[in-house]
Amino acid sequence: MNLVEEIKSRLDIVDFINRYINLKKSGNNYIGLCPFHSEKTPSFTVNKEKQFFHCFGCGESGDVITFYMKIENLDFKEAIKNLALQLGLEINSEDESTKKENLLFDVNKFACEFFQKKLKNSDFAQNYLEKRQIKQETQEVFQLGYNPNDNSLVDFLLKKYSIKLLNESGIVSNAYNIFAGRLMFPISDEYGKIVGFAGRALHDNQKAKYINTKETAIFLKQRLLYGFDKAKTYTKDYLIVCEGYFDCIRLYQEGLQCTSATMGTNLSDYHIRLIKRYTDKIYFNFDSDEAGINAMLKNTKVLGQLDAYVVEFSLNDTQKEDPDSFVMKYSIQEYKKLLQSAKDYFSFLEEKILKQHNLQNARLSQSQPISVASAINAIKNAIDNISDSVLKSLYYSKARRLLNLNIVQKNYKSQETAKKTYTKSHYIISYLLKDPFLLDWIEDKEEFAKNFDVVLKEIFFKLTQNKDVSFEQFVSTLDKQSASMCYELYLLTQEESISQKRANFLMLMNTLELEKLKKQMHYYLKRIAEDPDNEELKESYRQTKNKLQRLKNE
Repeated sequence: MNLVEEIKSRLDIVDFINRYINLKKSGNNYIGLCPFHSEKTPSFTVNKEKQFFHCFGCGESGDVITFYMKIENLDFKEAIKNLALQLGLEINSEDESTKKENLLFDVNKFACEFFQKKLKNSDFAQNYLEKRQIKQETQEVFQLGYNPNDNSLVDFLLKKYSIKLLNESGIVSNAYNIFAGRLMFPISDEYGKIVGFAGRALHDNQKAKYINTKETAIFLKQRLLYGFDKAKTYTKDYLIVCEGYFDCIRLYQEGLQCTSATMGTNLSDYHIRLIKRYTDKIYFNFDSDEAGINAMLKNTKVLGQLDAYVVEFSLNDTQKEDPDSFVMKYSIQEYKKLLQSAKDYFSFLEEKILKQHNLQNARLSQSQPISVASAINAIKNAIDNISDSVLKSLYYSKARRLLNLNIVQKNYKSQETAKKTYTKSHYIISYLLKDPFLLDWIEDKEEFAKNFDVVLKEIFFKLTQNKDVSFEQFVSTLDKQSASMCYELYLLTQEESISQKRANFLMLMNTLELEKLKKQMHYYLKRIAEDPDNEELKESYRQTKNKLQRLKNE
């Protein structure tokens, strides 16, 4: 059994998809609201027997791996690797890129051990952490380290790795120690594997306060949340998302382990999907300076995807705070009070937009139409990020009510599934997919499929060549459009018994034959009208008529 088959055998598609959406039993299948398009009525169907999903609304379909690729925006290779890691399966691959990634992981792990050892031997770095009240056990949990202000790191790594690989890792640049003299924060992926580093300046002559590993094959900032590998275990109720490394470390040390940091980037679609795998509730806690507030304003894509709240520090406090400084100054208990009084994200958004446009009260807003219009557009743009049409309408209503302004909602049409009409040909293919040996009842297959559309014709003839293989194997031979149609048609006759399917198949065969004979009769009658003395046409007409009569009598 290869790795892909092993993953499929270990993951039940119903249980797996239930992590992302709520599925309910419906006959032999499970249904729910499609995660790939906006709808009010469930059209997303999961078949436990054959382990596939199909949406009758948008047409998305596939197996458990296809679903994971789509929902997480991953390519096949990434999906297989992630699922294998989740299941604890060993990845034996000769793929060159995988080998390179494993080497980069190895370099980072080796470098991390070097940094940790140097931290223990550096009074200077240890004194810095003591001043920041970072306990020894916390340092070990986050694998904090120190990179000496010399080239000893490069010399150490060159004993084991080539300079080419070290350059690709982003730790060094042309044998130069770019992180020299910095406190080192290993950055791990969701599974705890070190993918890169951040370095915090400890000397006055260092211009940049923080620097990161450059983007590499394994370090992609838009896919990483600092500390998430530790936080995910504690995120059942909610996740706190802050900006900085010390913010995350401080809250973790004080007992709020459900904390991660964006490392100065906006939340990406990937971040949101990652978070949603563990919780639907998020608390933003960015710095209280203008940059931190603007960062929260830019994360409008969370609207409609997460139950989002914003933790705000005292507006009367002239000292700009972040979670780390606030807890050190006041206590973790005071911070927890801020969590309890956090505003929902939309209310925060609305308040800050109005403040930016100097529209805190209704009287003032009436005299500033330009500012009002600008604020309305900003709020509309935020709400328009919501894909769910129902939630979009609710937020528009809330905006109108709270602002006492006439914000006009764009006319977004919900992608509700229209009732689809299936032809006899669709039902024929549906029965054949369930019981390919019914193909033996069709004598002239070319003639039989003559009036099928292109997709049905491809499915039909490929089925004639592969009737001995499983449904899953057969679908894997088709292109995306034909595969989607196969999943859809398989579900079409799902509730019928085997005897019902065969009886209905025979009835359809007879109906199609009757229709064909009627068309032939009309054709002959038309030709005879044009050539009344043609005895050959008359004989063909009589034979067709007799066939039709016999078929009706059967």
